Amino acid sequence: CSRASNLDLPTELNHPKSSTDLPTELNRMAASPTGQVTVLVTSMPSTAAIEGHQTQLRQIFQAKHISIEEVDGVDQGNREMRNKMFGISGKRAVYPQVFIKEGDDTLRFVGDFDEIQEMIESDGISADILAANPGIPTFKKAFEGYMP
Repeated sequence: CSRASNLDLPTELNHPKSSTDLPTELNRMAASPTGQVTVLVTSMPSTAAIEGHQTQLRQIFQAKHISIEEVDGVDQGNREMRNKMFGISGKRAVYPQVFIKEGDDTLRFVGDFDEIQEMIESDGISADILAANPGIPTFKKAFEGYMP
């Protein structure tokens, strides 16, 4: 994991317009995995739950051999990036949040901790049900190109 600071920010940030667009966005992202998984974290978690969620998320990505870049939302050098990430996700002061920074530096929101957990659980749904319901977001679909 690397800490990000003073990143070049895109002038336009494309992201899902609503939660109903999320499955389409996740399928599109999985089709062209050319970016970097980026996690918005806080080095000063306000609760033990936030600290635990950040640790669990790091462990999930490490176990799945997915390289992540972390942006510390508390670091003043990341303030502009943090605010842009909050704007994209629509979730202010929620940690951790997962994004994919694509080759053109476009950020796409994937989910917060609870949504990532739901995607992992959805990976356990039978293949027949997932095939009949392609809009069900799964961790495997969201990060397909980022896993070895």
